[in-house]
Amino acid sequence: MSRGRRILTRFVIVAAFFLLLLIAAMAVYSVALGRAAATIRYQSPIMSFRYPGVYEGSATCLHVVARVRVTRGNTGITKIELLQRPAGDMDTLVARILEAGGMLPVDVITGATISSKVVMKAVDNALMKQKP
Repeated sequence: MSRGRRILTRFVIVAAFFLLLLIAAMAVYSVALGRAAATIRYQSPIMSFRYPGVYEGSATCLHVVARVRVTRGNTGITKIELLQRPAGDMDTLVARILEAGGMLPVDVITGATISSKVVMKAVDNALMKQKP
């Protein structure tokens, strides 16, 4: 076997090893991210949404971060600005929240479940800052 062929063979073996390592790391991280997202709980009761104003909130789940500014009118949430946007189609989620006038019951976006939960938690955290 020539020297060049041995080097190429070793390179392919090392590359395959690192590829397998990367796949394993992604699988472990994916499970950890799912578990972390499952622990997200919303605290603000629906009846407490009665104080008009502008509130800011943020939420984090491992690497997924969202920061929002929520405008609360007399009839519910009237505007949500995404100050820090996670990946995914969050405009659809924002439209769902605005249509409902509040967070619950709002379905998360398919394919962006964790990002949706983080945005909803950021909205929840903003609404928890309401004071009479």
